[in-house]
Amino acid sequence: MPRTLKPRPKNQREILDEALGDVVTDPSSIGRSFEDLENRGNDVSTKGDRVKDISINLIDIDTTIIKYIENKIKPSILQDGNRIQVPVMYGFPERWSTIQEKGYLREYSGRFIAPVIVLKRDSMEANRGLGNKIDANNPQNLHVFESSYTKKNQYDNFTALTNRIPVKEYRLVVTPEYITLKYSAVVFTNHLEQNNKIIEALQYAANTYWGEEGKFQFRANIGSFTTSTEYSVGQDRTTRTNFDITLNGYIIPDIVNRDISYSKKFLSKAQLVFNLETDNLTIFSTGMAKKNIISAVNFPVAQQTSNIVDMTNEVVTYLATVVTKSSASLSLLNSSTIRVLNSTIYAAPSPLPPTDKTQFFIVINTTFIPNNLITSVTQNGAHVDIVIDTAGLGYELTTINGISVVGKFS
Repeated sequence: MPRTLKPRPKNQREILDEALGDVVTDPSSIGRSFEDLENRGNDVSTKGDRVKDISINLIDIDTTIIKYIENKIKPSILQDGNRIQVPVMYGFPERWSTIQEKGYLREYSGRFIAPVIVLKRDSMEANRGLGNKIDANNPQNLHVFESSYTKKNQYDNFTALTNRIPVKEYRLVVTPEYITLKYSAVVFTNHLEQNNKIIEALQYAANTYWGEEGKFQFRANIGSFTTSTEYSVGQDRTTRTNFDITLNGYIIPDIVNRDISYSKKFLSKAQLVFNLETDNLTIFSTGMAKKNIISAVNFPVAQQTSNIVDMTNEVVTYLATVVTKSSASLSLLNSSTIRVLNSTIYAAPSPLPPTDKTQFFIVINTTFIPNNLITSVTQNGAHVDIVIDTAGLGYELTTINGISVVGKFS
């Protein structure tokens, strides 16, 4: 009998790849496919890290409720002149079945347990109104946290002397799955006055965030309280109050498909920043010899030295000049022409080559546009017109917002 496999539904990434094709044109990566964009340098191992991956399970939420009632609300009663702390128990199936069947809870010795608070989780429902990771196989909504002190991000003398920007370590945490949990709880006491004190303490803490400070906190709300007193001849008096807890929580399960769906951390790029140092002999060595410059300019002998210094300063100023024009200084003549208002192209001094389109760059919505997509850069009166190859760009320009022009402007 041939082996058959069940069809697997496609995820969002596979659907998008089929719709766009094998090679997708992107303003920042023309002629490259998605496979070429994969950077193995972003694969950072978490082996040996002392920082644990964040995970929030259902047991954490259950424990949070019990700990909050015990340590924050601290319900207590007065009995025989002594103050007694009310314990909180989780109603696992056997214990809860006993409560439902007999209406009270006893120890193994048969003694009636009171006072006590018993609760159990009834249901869990997804809450899609707060946020979503979009795709569990390839999460898109991730939260980034910077680790302040790591082995690669520490102060040393070399960093201080060279203005080195150290490597920073960032942690990624997926957007949690927001859920609404419903709990059933019951309070047992011997007397009605004792039961009232516990109900008052619980109602006072309702509609607030339950949890430990600096840790997970969940918004909890308590509905109505139903109180009943049971008394039979030869039996213990029982005062019982039932109430429901509705809790808005979130979970990040510690499971395998979460671990393989996204990288847990990444490192920033390190930089070494050096001060600008210029050698005037090096500037002219690539074009012409120093003596040829003197003869070409035909300065008098007495003025040759001073004019060479002036030329050197002018060349250095030109090389160091990079002006950025934001959208406030730009206008759109048509779908392919950007006009830089009240600007002049900085003419290159001799012996440098003339200023052309290779000295200008365009950034659209933080995306760098290569020079080969700039058709021309011309001076038009008091303005500079830049024509872009929109066919190679893949789209036409409709607004000037988000566009910046960087280049040689005087």
